[in-house]
Amino acid sequence: MSSNDLTPAPPVFGDHLHSWRTLGVTPDGASLVDVMIPTYNEAAHITQAVTNALQVGPVYVLDSLSTDGTQELARAAGATVVEHRFENYSRQKNWGLDNLPMRSAWTFILDADERITPALRDEIHRVARDPNAKAGYLVNRVVIFMGRQIRHGGLFPSWNLRFFKRGGCRYEDRSVHEHMLCAGETGRLDDLMLHIRRESISKYLEKHIKYADMESEEWVKSYLGFGGGAKAESLFRDSLRYRQWLRRKVWPGLPLKPLIRFVYMYVFRLGFMDGAAGWHLSCLLANYEYMIAMLYRDKVARSQAETARAQKEAERLATRG
Repeated sequence: MSSNDLTPAPPVFGDHLHSWRTLGVTPDGASLVDVMIPTYNEAAHITQAVTNALQVGPVYVLDSLSTDGTQELARAAGATVVEHRFENYSRQKNWGLDNLPMRSAWTFILDADERITPALRDEIHRVARDPNAKAGYLVNRVVIFMGRQIRHGGLFPSWNLRFFKRGGCRYEDRSVHEHMLCAGETGRLDDLMLHIRRESISKYLEKHIKYADMESEEWVKSYLGFGGGAKAESLFRDSLRYRQWLRRKVWPGLPLKPLIRFVYMYVFRLGFMDGAAGWHLSCLLANYEYMIAMLYRDKVARSQAETARAQKEAERLATRG
């Protein structure tokens, strides 16, 4: 496995000749759906992401002060760009929902490495025109890794609430791996979104070190008795609810998490059926679990040492007094 791109250049699915102005408008010519794309240093992806999203509706790029020219590329591709200093993933996206000049009745949230297929685009417009539509919809996405769709390893299906009536949904207060809370009834779209992992291995690891650091912070918050995001029952229905409960409440306390993750993905969830891509992805995500666990252990130990030092200092001062 080299440090070159993990997949060939992805399909764009749409261009300016098939923009939302011909496909996604109300009878009076207003857009049906606005698309928000959060970014930070996504120069390699943003042109294709914006071009792809313009099939669905006007595109708003919420940029976290990129330093690689993402903003200029997004504007050139046809997006409205607003910059805002990054706090964490949920707060950044909630800030965008509150402050971007979006006017359509519906909102779709897209990452820069995701693509909307023509079938999904048509389904989005169909739902947005339906007067009996639900408040929000979960979208299923398939990961493309090393040029192959990953259909095993517990990574598919992968449901995320991304499409909703404007003002009806918000993200839970969680640093990373955040999920959306929706006040009304939710449904599921039938067609797939693509999640194209084509960054270099060094960039992939860099991202996951950042994610592991933020996830370990959430574990520390839970250990100390605060934070940890919304309750699982408020996020999902059916089996997704129990998976999130296990992930947030049971998983942090288990031993041998990297080994468990690898065996679960590669053996029990048939990751081997995805060939070399399945093997490498299982190894990478097992390593991700190891990074989270080590960061968590280090942060808890440092927190306990600091608490002990503070207690000793308080006792020393009390004795002197």
